[in-house]
Amino acid sequence: MSSPLTAALKLVLGKLGYTVKRRRPGRATAGVASDDNVEPANLMAALHGRDIYEGFDFHAIPEDLVGWGSDSPAFAELVAQHQPRFVIEVGTWKGGSALSMARAMKQHGGGVILCIDTWLGALEFWSDKADPERFQALECKHGYPSVYYRFLANVCHQGQQDVIVPFPLHSASAALWLLRHGLAADLCYLDGSHEEEDIYQDLLDYSQLTHSGGILFGDDWSWSGVQAAVKRFAGERQLPIQHCHDKWVLEMP
Repeated sequence: MSSPLTAALKLVLGKLGYTVKRRRPGRATAGVASDDNVEPANLMAALHGRDIYEGFDFHAIPEDLVGWGSDSPAFAELVAQHQPRFVIEVGTWKGGSALSMARAMKQHGGGVILCIDTWLGALEFWSDKADPERFQALECKHGYPSVYYRFLANVCHQGQQDVIVPFPLHSASAALWLLRHGLAADLCYLDGSHEEEDIYQDLLDYSQLTHSGGILFGDDWSWSGVQAAVKRFAGERQLPIQHCHDKWVLEMP
């Protein structure tokens, strides 16, 4: 139970711009290998109970990899440098960045990428109904986005079903699932919300899910919310902010 002193401390920290959130990992569930040997099939089975690509008619959905920053050379360089076996991506959209990493990983021994996204779009996607790159690209059917199926089709068109595993869940809930299973990544790419508090919370959550010596990195440094969150998080932990092409990079101690 929360004491009055704890409640008062949380209130003061909140006014200062800090987030205090207690994590309850709960009991681990068997079925996923250790995080230094995660197998795509095991991860797929643990999350979905079956291979979700099986029986999916991707030929009915043309390939469409339009996105932002997904063809950056930073992906191949960071994969070559760290040779990750397990990558977490928060914010996937149509899968362009995950596919760039998947191709690079296959050149360095393979691995698995867990793509975490709601596929419902960020706040700015719902601001302009005439925007062809955001709201219209959600491909809403009866008011609900269907762009998730576009992502699946892109993965299949590129033949990366053996590397990419989707996890259609909010980033905070997905982080709890990973904590409960004792999994952590070698590389963690954050490209979800651009709101300061959202990205700051993702940094708090996914720094716990990145190995020591591993990399937290992300996109959209030009967004004020992203810059503020990264600088705040890095400053609290005295971490230098590095840059690799268009990506910001933090190395976990």
